[in-house]
This record gives sequence, C-alpha cells and structure tokens, in this order.
Amino acid sequence: METNLARQLLEETNDFEGARYLVDVEGMSSAKICSFLNALVARMDDEEHYLEIGTWRGRTLLSAAYQNRGRTCFACDKFRILGRWTGWGFKAKRQLMRNIERYRKQCANVRFFHMTSRRFFRAGLIPGPIGVYFYDGDHGYRLTRHGIVSAAPLLSRRSVLLVDDWNGEIVRRATRDGIRDAGLKILWEREFEGDRTAGGWWNGLGVFYVEQGRGWPAGSEGRTRA
Repeated sequence: METNLARQLLEETNDFEGARYLVDVEGMSSAKICSFLNALVARMDDEEHYLEIGTWRGRTLLSAAYQNRGRTCFACDKFRILGRWTGWGFKAKRQLMRNIERYRKQCANVRFFHMTSRRFFRAGLIPGPIGVYFYDGDHGYRLTRHGIVSAAPLLSRRSVLLVDDWNGEIVRRATRDGIRDAGLKILWEREFEGDRTAGGWWNGLGVFYVEQGRGWPAGSEGRTRA
C-alpha cells in the first residue's frame, strides 16, 4: 500500500461525516468506523488482505467485507465465557456465524478462526500481506502489545493499522510500545477521541500508516488529534 489511503479517505469524506451503517449487525462500533474500514478494504492493493482481531458478532468484520468481493478478510476471536459488555460467548459466536452466512453473497471471502490471538499468530494461518489491520481484541497492555508485535511481520511494506477503544490510556501505551518493539515506522497518524455515540468514533480510534523497517528513530512524520 504505497499510498496513505487512511489520510486520503478521511480528507475525501471530511472524516466520514454523515456515515451510515453498512450491515444490520449488533455491535459496539460507530458508522464512521465501519465505513472507514469498508473503504480501506475496497482500495487495498489487489494482493493485500484485511485482518481483524476481536469480532464479537461481526459488525466491523462484515462492514469491512461488505461489497468487497474478491478480497479476503481474516479474523479471530476466542470469545470469553461471559463478558461484562459482550454477554455469553457461545451466543456471540453463534450469532457471528449466522451473520457471516447471511451476508456471504454480498461480501469478501471471510475466514474466521475461533481461537486466541496468540494461537492464531503462532499457527501461521495468514498468507499475507496484510494491507489493513484492525485490532479490537483484549485491551490489556500485554495482549494489545502482543497483537501489534505478532502481526507486524505479516503487514505489507506499508499498511494501515487501526486500534479500537483508543480512549484508554493502557491501549494507547501498549500500541505505541508494540509499534516501537516491532520496528515499525509511523509515517502518519490520527487519534480520534470517542464519545460512545453512533455518530462519532465510539470509544476512540487510533489510526497509523506504518512502514516495515528496523532502526527507525522515535516519533512520527505527521500526527494529529481529532
């Protein structure tokens, strides 16, 4: 992905002003985030794939895949037995599979794996390269950092990395530490604060246009906050 599609799309749409939901799936992401993911996948290079860690019932996954036939979207989720915000895990998985089937003919090829992100990355289930990576898994420090470091070798030379629930200080710190430890260079970034409304950026979103390479100096070439 030699073009910074994230910046390009945000400028073209005035930060996805007036975005509407693309799929009828229960979830905890805003229409702006869903539309952003969809547009990024649509404009990826032909050989690139989409990767999502943490799906719940599939709102963001299926939004990314919607009307993007010919693409492949990879995803994994272990599903907690009972989550404070997500409810019973077995019910969420059952609904996710129903939703994938319901939208199958209208979407990219969706390949879902029911497992932890650690096992997912260790098993080498993605052929790569990943052009767009959306992390919405466990938001503790250890697993967030792991999700960045483990995915880094699979990313295209230049790619878009998005991290959900950016309002959380632990998420921000773990992401930046992961980017640093993975040897990724931040070419450009945006930070969106969320207000948990459908018309905003929900619980915040961190967006990074990154490049592979070791030994880059700390800092970034472009950083803005919205």
